[in-house]
Amino acid sequence: GTGGLRVFGELMRRHGHKHIYVPNPTWGNHIPIFTNSGLEVRKYRYYDAASSDLDFDGMMADLKDMPEGSIVLLHACAHNPTGMDPTLEQWKQISEACKSKSLLPFFDSAYQGFASGDSTIDASAIRMFVDDGHLMAMVQSFSKNFGLYGQRVGTLSVVGSTEDEAKRVQSQMKLVVRPMYSNPPR
Repeated sequence: GTGGLRVFGELMRRHGHKHIYVPNPTWGNHIPIFTNSGLEVRKYRYYDAASSDLDFDGMMADLKDMPEGSIVLLHACAHNPTGMDPTLEQWKQISEACKSKSLLPFFDSAYQGFASGDSTIDASAIRMFVDDGHLMAMVQSFSKNFGLYGQRVGTLSVVGSTEDEAKRVQSQMKLVVRPMYSNPPR
């Protein structure tokens, strides 16, 4: 997942994006990863420490105030570091807010299967956003949930509108990946 975060941040910067919104708080490595990708990191309200609960009203207000077309990082489940996740009804409202502002949802799914104990349930928000027609991206880490922590196993996936668009995005991702990672011949 970490590599995918960096690759997507770099890809977005190369294609005109200047900033990304992350929840406050978020995993400590998100900010340096996106900063080193060349993006300005902005925060949206997520957690209310006084009530030890999701600040859903603040989050929705911040989503609605974001500039159109902004990238918004969303934790798919088991939000790190709070563990507080929106309900499915709240995810629907988040999806609608993202659609209304043409925001680019970027899911980080590092703990799929850990929030509910069921990996299918923990992917519900992601599936909802796809079903709602979002063009979006997602990183997944399998290091923890597959017991491969020392292997750093993950993916970067992008949902496009057509097969041709998907091929073009993949081509651009390869231009970012090649100088970062090099594989020896087999």
